[in-house]
Amino acid sequence: MKKVIMIIMAICLMTVAIVGCGGAGVTPGGAGADVEPHPMPTPDVIDGAPDVDDGQGLDIDGGAITLPGDIGGDFYGEIGQPAFISVTGVVVNIETIGDLKHVEVEDTDGRTVIFVLSDETVFPFSTDFAVGDEITGWYDAFMPMIMIDPPQYTIAVLASRMGDDKNITVDRFFAWGEDGMGQMISADETFVFMTNEKTEIVLADGQDFSDGDLNNRKIVVIYGPSSRTMMEITTAEKLIVLFESVLPLARGG
Repeated sequence: MKKVIMIIMAICLMTVAIVGCGGAGVTPGGAGADVEPHPMPTPDVIDGAPDVDDGQGLDIDGGAITLPGDIGGDFYGEIGQPAFISVTGVVVNIETIGDLKHVEVEDTDGRTVIFVLSDETVFPFSTDFAVGDEITGWYDAFMPMIMIDPPQYTIAVLASRMGDDKNITVDRFFAWGEDGMGQMISADETFVFMTNEKTEIVLADGQDFSDGDLNNRKIVVIYGPSSRTMMEITTAEKLIVLFESVLPLARGG
């Protein structure tokens, strides 16, 4: 009996050894199969998207947009980055400190932030707002900020009480199109606007700017409906061209 047990144990050990050795070279996907690493996913390409060179170095290749160069040096950042960052929230408290107005806001993530408003802040719709109102402020994406809690943002543009039929975006824009001014594309490459005879174009102080050059300028764009294909495209109802102490170099300059 003992011999039978020992024989059975020996057979089991031999079977385990054979299976172990045979399985050592097996790769996932089947015995003995050589499996190639799965390639990284590639971006979706919109079928039928044109290949275009606008003559200014802007290429559209299968729905991917490439803007070469920068928009005026390290301070203004690379094209593909927004010139402004927006924060939306509900007004919690309003306090005037010296010549500045400090607006405490609870943003959409529940954080407390302070909007610092000055006489240089542009109000595209209304200067009036109160505790409980939802407002959106844009601040310069490349302006140094004091690292304190709660964070304080020097607001360049403040939108309050703008109405449900209005939309707004703020960025630096560049001429794009066969005639050089047919369309304007944002620095963050997500927004394109066109103008027509009804588009109102003014400077931040209200002066008419309908004959001015919009290329490489910081602009508040007010618009209604828009298309949302590769990017948001619309015809602007009103443009507010912001003042700058020093204009950056032109694209490609």
